[in-house]
Amino acid sequence: MEVRRGEVVALVGENGSGKTTLSKILSALYLPDQGAVSWDGIDTRGLDAHATWERVAVVPQSYANWPLSARENITLGQATEDGDAAVLAAAHAAGADEVIDGLRSGLNTLLAKEWWGGQELSGGQWQRIALARAFHRPAGLLVLDEPTAALDPRAEHRIFTGLRRLAADRAVVLVTHRLTNVTIADRIVVLDKGRVIQHGTPEELLAQKEGLFRELWDLQNERTGRVPAPTNSDQHVEPNQSALF
Repeated sequence: MEVRRGEVVALVGENGSGKTTLSKILSALYLPDQGAVSWDGIDTRGLDAHATWERVAVVPQSYANWPLSARENITLGQATEDGDAAVLAAAHAAGADEVIDGLRSGLNTLLAKEWWGGQELSGGQWQRIALARAFHRPAGLLVLDEPTAALDPRAEHRIFTGLRRLAADRAVVLVTHRLTNVTIADRIVVLDKGRVIQHGTPEELLAQKEGLFRELWDLQNERTGRVPAPTNSDQHVEPNQSALF
């Protein structure tokens, strides 16, 4: 598989299919023991690990809740020349601006109720802060592993609506079980038992009457109510032809 700047690639499959493992291999958090992963034609095993990680922003399923200020939780060693303007832009993209607006001291609020003046956040609020941290990081690859699991439908819609804009100058890898979310993707990679068994655009995969993706799509729709399949008229951003991987 190949991921290019300017596009969203979704990894889908059942539990244990290898989605999270593959996302970690792509981001060089794991190194492959077979085959190869390359960034711009260079094998990740030959790259400096820390230099590589500086080019990656990851929102894992289990993210850290740091007992620091809201600002520090978002920047976390990634200060930019734009200062708070960049912080607030990332917060807005992640829907965390609503969280910050409700804090006693805004960005200066300590996110730890154990300390004087601190406040505790809900699970959904922490997830927005984690997303803002990833969006703030100047990285060419953005990996989101179930990024909206703790969010309500309205907040989730806002995140995925803005994700297309974030993909304009970076590659985005999205791991999710919620198949309605993958309709924003340019391409979908379907995994089963550690192997790629299907790949294509949302329209191409849904046009196939058989296959794991269609099976999972129909099962989710039966449970949650029928969701219209994407059509060829849906607009996707044209990926940059300079490959990241």
